[in-house]
Amino acid sequence: MTDAMMLDAVPPPAATADAPREYPQALRGPRHRWWRPLLGLGVIVAGLAVVTGALLLCVLGFVVAESMGAELPDPASDAFLVSPAGMLVTNLGLALGIPLALAATWAQAGRAGLVSSVLGRVRWRLLLGGLGLALLLLVPLTVGADLLLTQLGFPAGGEDAGAGSSADETGPWPLTPASGWIALSIVILLTTPLQSAGEEYFFRGWLSQWIGSWLRWRWLAVVVPALVTGLLFALAHGAQSPWLFADRLVFGLLASLLVWRTGGLEIAVAMHAANNLLAFGLAIAYDRLEESLLITEIPPLDGAVSIAITILTGMVLLWWARRHSPDLVVTDPVRPEPMRPDPANGETA
Repeated sequence: MTDAMMLDAVPPPAATADAPREYPQALRGPRHRWWRPLLGLGVIVAGLAVVTGALLLCVLGFVVAESMGAELPDPASDAFLVSPAGMLVTNLGLALGIPLALAATWAQAGRAGLVSSVLGRVRWRLLLGGLGLALLLLVPLTVGADLLLTQLGFPAGGEDAGAGSSADETGPWPLTPASGWIALSIVILLTTPLQSAGEEYFFRGWLSQWIGSWLRWRWLAVVVPALVTGLLFALAHGAQSPWLFADRLVFGLLASLLVWRTGGLEIAVAMHAANNLLAFGLAIAYDRLEESLLITEIPPLDGAVSIAITILTGMVLLWWARRHSPDLVVTDPVRPEPMRPDPANGETA
């Protein structure tokens, strides 16, 4: 065998990343090419098209059933939205962000788990521990802030608080739970963590990494995805007052910081899930679920307090997570060395 033939028989060395990659640039690995982000985007578009088609089929089935005399709840009504069935449909629909993000990440990088963390998997200790800590922080901070504002003459929700305002004026008791609160509580406990994770997997996960995969410079890949996803996350909640928008924008920016400085989505998911569980729990306890879901404005003082609680909770979670020394850079799988021919005896070595 000639030297040229032996060189042709040796497979080319595997491509390697230029430098250690943090979470926002996790998809710029050995397999990265300029066209690979388009594959991920194509999966997202196709997935959303399938979901839209399924919704249209459901609407068609609803119309046909009504035309045949069936008595069904109006899925577009506020009453259906705050029912156990409506909450289940809403939460599971938003939870679809998880499989969509996993599929798009696999299509782009060949490792679906990179959207969860730089290790390519969920770090359950961070997720479950972070969820418990977030609840321990948010419950006393939120309830305590509401009680303090009430004592200072600022009822939670402002002068036009609506349902539940009388409870705010007299303290946390008595509770006035919504009708069907047991079923609502079960649905929220089981599906709200999935809903929260779905939003994080889509915004702070796939979308952040997708933007980061186009950016070569580290700091651009950290700042630009955080700003873009934070704005889109806040805008996705619909019409809202400036203070409510600011509250959601700060939450999105802080979540991006947590993802970057912990190397994964776990702490951001934990904070998001704890926040939503507490909000929905209080809304059910005081029969304000519809008001909570359809809220479009909050007073400036409530917005400032909420932002302060979010930042304080996020900073404590970040401190706790960093004490566990989480991995911050991607660990690529080690490829086996190719078998090379031995020129001495003609056998592979």
